[in-house]
Amino acid sequence: MKALIYSNHGSRGDIQPYLALAYALNRAGHTGVLVGPRRFAPFAAEYGVEFAPLNDEMMDLHARRDVQEILMNNDRPTPEQMQLRESIAKELVPRLYPVILREMWEAAAGGTDLVIYSHSSRQATHQIAERLGVPHVMAPLYPHFVPSRDYPAGVGLSSSPDNLADHERAAREPLDPMTHAMVTAWRAETLGLPPREDEMDFRHYPDGTPTPVIHGFSPHVLKHSEDWPEWVHTTGFWSLPAHPAWQPPADLQRFLDAGEPPVFVGFGSMRGLDPEGVGRMVLEAVRNTGNRAVVVEGWGGIRITEAADDVYVARDVPYDWLFPRVRAAVHAGGTGTHNAALLAGIPQVTCPFHREQLMWAEYLEEIGVAPTPIQLRDLTAEGLAAAIRTATTDPAIARRVAELAEAVRNDDGCGTAVRILEKIHANHGRPAA
Repeated sequence: MKALIYSNHGSRGDIQPYLALAYALNRAGHTGVLVGPRRFAPFAAEYGVEFAPLNDEMMDLHARRDVQEILMNNDRPTPEQMQLRESIAKELVPRLYPVILREMWEAAAGGTDLVIYSHSSRQATHQIAERLGVPHVMAPLYPHFVPSRDYPAGVGLSSSPDNLADHERAAREPLDPMTHAMVTAWRAETLGLPPREDEMDFRHYPDGTPTPVIHGFSPHVLKHSEDWPEWVHTTGFWSLPAHPAWQPPADLQRFLDAGEPPVFVGFGSMRGLDPEGVGRMVLEAVRNTGNRAVVVEGWGGIRITEAADDVYVARDVPYDWLFPRVRAAVHAGGTGTHNAALLAGIPQVTCPFHREQLMWAEYLEEIGVAPTPIQLRDLTAEGLAAAIRTATTDPAIARRVAELAEAVRNDDGCGTAVRILEKIHANHGRPAA
């Protein structure tokens, strides 16, 4: 079986679960091809996964200070930020989105037996499967794309008694007029498909058969809704193992061996407005709690300029190797990071940058493995120190962390997903029971 896997168009943490799924398919004797932003081609190559690149120009926007301010204030944008957001949409989306759509189709040039896609490409990618005459499977990392009373109809939206009605409205009006027109033109001109009713409906095949869904999160973290039908599967998180050839730098190993387990601090691919200021606050907070720290600077959300014996600074370290060796993880709340911390059985402190991370941060507090999140825009040394103390000393958090670690380790997310995909392929797209 050959499967095209269309990942999210986002950060490394957004891409990694889909790379894990492709790698698991390869290990099971199939062929998984990852389709994603071209800057992640070397990442896929590390695991021997075939990669089809997509334009990633939109990702460079996150490096702009004005765009960072929009992301950090998504829930309370100023009139100027709203105007800038509209300007970016009008200028860049019409130029870049048709390119991405064309490249999505080019990724299928070698054919495939199955199309798997994230929520970010859901209105378009199922049409590639329609053109090829093969089954498709939606594979979101969030619970918001199958109608349910339990979850709202979008990431970061507030839940309400009207969740089901909101889902139906979202299904009827899935795209804004400009994007809808671009996808319609792509369907006709690039895919050569005739127009049909409900052509944007990713929830069904053209014949009305429901689209199978595999959820890449743990049912121990987000419950599998009783509203979801039998073709919706919550498999567990899709974890990517550390590359077998990776070895820690000798100075990192010496640092870890030289004292008590440190606190991890890292904000992944988030580029903060004042990375050096954040770095100073982090050092003050960690030291006020009497801890050492491993700080992973990532793409620039935090910058440490002070050399010290109690802090180790790295650009990147595999979390599945590092987290079992630290006593707590301070992070932005991203999907990959918080799942790695759950698997490692360590408490968490979340400092979300944007609303998707805030959503996960609130869930982590709700299930009892983290204190109340501190949005990165509101971060202070005092507040962070208090949160670290709570995370590392609260016995209720310690108990809950241990319970969940055992549960999520038993999920076998990738293995379960591969078995379901094999059944879907064998059934020619009919949902796997």
